[in-house]
Amino acid sequence: MDVLIAIFSLAGLYGLVTVGLAVIFAATRVVNLAQGDLVMVGAYATAMVTAAPFGWRIALALVACAVPLLLTERLLLRGPLADGLATMLVTWGVGMALRQAAESAFTANTRSVDAPVSGSLSVFGDSSPAYRLVAAAIAVVVIAAVLVAAYRTSWGLRLRAVADNPAMAALLGTDPRRVRAAAFVLGGLLAVIAGGLYSPLLAVQPSMGFALLVPVFFGLLFSRPGALGTAAAAALGIAALQVLLRTWFTDVLAEALFYLLVIAIAALRSRSWIRRIPSWLTRALAPSRAS
Repeated sequence: MDVLIAIFSLAGLYGLVTVGLAVIFAATRVVNLAQGDLVMVGAYATAMVTAAPFGWRIALALVACAVPLLLTERLLLRGPLADGLATMLVTWGVGMALRQAAESAFTANTRSVDAPVSGSLSVFGDSSPAYRLVAAAIAVVVIAAVLVAAYRTSWGLRLRAVADNPAMAALLGTDPRRVRAAAFVLGGLLAVIAGGLYSPLLAVQPSMGFALLVPVFFGLLFSRPGALGTAAAAALGIAALQVLLRTWFTDVLAEALFYLLVIAIAALRSRSWIRRIPSWLTRALAPSRAS
């Protein structure tokens, strides 16, 4: 049960960051390499603004980050810089600036955040920190809300239209620029929420977001553009793989095996015959029609 709880908790963290990255990529085709550093911003907000209640610290971080995210999208990710490599370099530079600013302001020392919920809960006879379960549950609720908005609201319809065919969406009355700006802000704020929500469970330091970048990037790699549900599922799979490997092997060996397995899966996924397996299975399992 401890393993399942660990997977549930890590999947909530990865899910928030990966779905946020997927929202941005769906609308803008920008791989936001500053996504992990936005997690760090949310974590520092809860670590430093100790005068306010825990929930208000996260809310303040969201308000403070919304305008800079909007300005970043409008000033740095449009016009002559709006191509794949340039936007990746721009977001990488933004992330480096955030890390350097945090290190200058708060030093590289690790900080801790007191959990707003203390004590432990017993789940099927196994005891687990209460806040670990609370944070994971809130993360799942937020992810579910984003998925509902993406697939059940007019804004989600416009987002998917821009992701599939921005020119056609514009002809039908949707402004792709507004959708892209909103998607970039929403995706970034999901990372800020992840950092604030999970700050009591993480070591808060300037480089903390960089460690999240690789598993989150692989989660985006295994999902389809515009299909946010697959991004959430990929985050769950990445979290399960990491937790199981760390359960069976030492940390160093588990990390090495994780990268090897993920790279192997990514290489196999690029093969055309692998991509045809789901359709083969569908035809094989479909009931035969009477002639």
